Amino acid sequence: MREFSTPLTIEVPATGNLTDDVVTNAREARDQVGFSRRTEQGWEDVDYGRFHAEVCSVAKGLMAAGVEAGDRVALICKTRYEWTLLDYAIWFAG
Repeated sequence: MREFSTPLTIEVPATGNLTDDVVTNAREARDQVGFSRRTEQGWEDVDYGRFHAEVCSVAKGLMAAGVEAGDRVALICKTRYEWTLLDYAIWFAG
């Protein structure tokens, strides 16, 4: 495998990122359903408050496992609720 990099061509804002949406949704629409996930019992609704709590929990686990800001993390999964959860948790972890 080869790795290539190029200098940035834009300025990255010092504030604001994709994780802000998760925090904002949890604060402003905590009980609103944001996701539905398939379980063995059928479809289950997941509200924004629960999603935020799960993201934070998984992010803490990643950090406890040694993931640090700037680390590369591979996520290989079918498109499903857990993929979204892990993707945001990786961003939260840095």
